[in-house]
Amino acid sequence: MSNPASPNQRLFSIGQVHAITGIPKPTLRFWEKEFVNYLKPYRTPGNQRRYDETSIERIRRINQLVHKEGYTLEGARRKLEAEEAAKEAAEAAIPGIEEEHLKQLAETMSDYLLRKLFDRTKLSEEG
Repeated sequence: MSNPASPNQRLFSIGQVHAITGIPKPTLRFWEKEFVNYLKPYRTPGNQRRYDETSIERIRRINQLVHKEGYTLEGARRKLEAEEAAKEAAEAAIPGIEEEHLKQLAETMSDYLLRKLFDRTKLSEEG
């Protein structure tokens, strides 16, 4: 990636990412080559890497798979590709489902709270 999606987006140098994640800089460079389709830091005009928040989350996910869950690099790559494909398929299959689900949840909660309030009011009037 050459430019960030948003000019207001905070970008981090490789040294800052190392400080944030604890992952050595050579490992970050290596993972950039190994996970070409998943980890793409931006580049400055001087060709320095700049990572956004999404990149840092992806680095943490790679670290979790490789160092905590015991995946090989190839296994981690396949797992990440499968996760991305599933996410894209879900988003494409039912656009706006999240918003609709939130509306339904809000209505359900509202109904529940109104029933509770009504029940309490009824009890206090009877008592």
